[in-house]
Amino acid sequence: MSRGARLQIGNVEVWALPDGAADLGAQAAHPIEGEPPIDWPPIAERNPDSVHGPDHHWRIHNNCYLIRSAGRAIVVDLGVGVGPYPPYQRMHGRLPTALADVDTTFEDVDTVFFTHCHPDHVAWSMVEDEGRPRFPSARYLLHEKDWQEFTGRDPVPRYVERFVRPLDTLEVLDLLPGETALTPEVTAIEAPGHTPGHMAVVISSNGEQAIISGDVFNHPIYVTEPWREFVADLDRRQGIATRETLLDRIEAEGMTLIAEHFPEPGFGHVIRAEGKRWFRAL
Repeated sequence: MSRGARLQIGNVEVWALPDGAADLGAQAAHPIEGEPPIDWPPIAERNPDSVHGPDHHWRIHNNCYLIRSAGRAIVVDLGVGVGPYPPYQRMHGRLPTALADVDTTFEDVDTVFFTHCHPDHVAWSMVEDEGRPRFPSARYLLHEKDWQEFTGRDPVPRYVERFVRPLDTLEVLDLLPGETALTPEVTAIEAPGHTPGHMAVVISSNGEQAIISGDVFNHPIYVTEPWREFVADLDRRQGIATRETLLDRIEAEGMTLIAEHFPEPGFGHVIRAEGKRWFRAL
């Protein structure tokens, strides 16, 4: 019997696949010169599992998702892998257990969609000691701009050589030029800034909508104060513009927000209170 968290959007099922969480020794956001300090207590009160300790350090969650739409089984992002993953306190990922909890095997998945090419989103892609894709029936999808960015570096990052380039060698990787329909109800849209080819996933079915935002919103503070720079965005100004544009769309269209680094399962709504936007978990 399925034990995972499930969200129904019209005819589409979205299952959370938690890959783990870690308490980091730093705040989620660091005000840059000229920015006002962050008022952490209201953020911690509304989203208590997004921080830890008296100084409100970042408790990062690493959620992947399974989408069932039009007979397709799509996994969005592939977490940190077997691990240990040093940036997240040497965390070991648990995506295989999360898949089993929703009665899904690796063979059941026909599409793996990467929101972007960062190591905490791609690392369950390969069974390394056997040199084969972990999802044997799937096509793997990545924006071509992220492929160009990360394979064009000198040196190419080790995680790209381990988890992404082999997919191309094995001819199971498809590079997307831009917005792409994955099913009639699920569309990958461009959401750049964090990386050049960063994408989000819009689900629209029977008048209901949701968006899996990847790393557009890494912490609830960026829903409340999207104008703050996020240090890991390759283009910080573009990252801000993308956050603000998506927030306007989410609010205008009444979308459910699915955020990969928010407390699991990452399902919630954007609400207005005290003259600000806030993330309210479902």
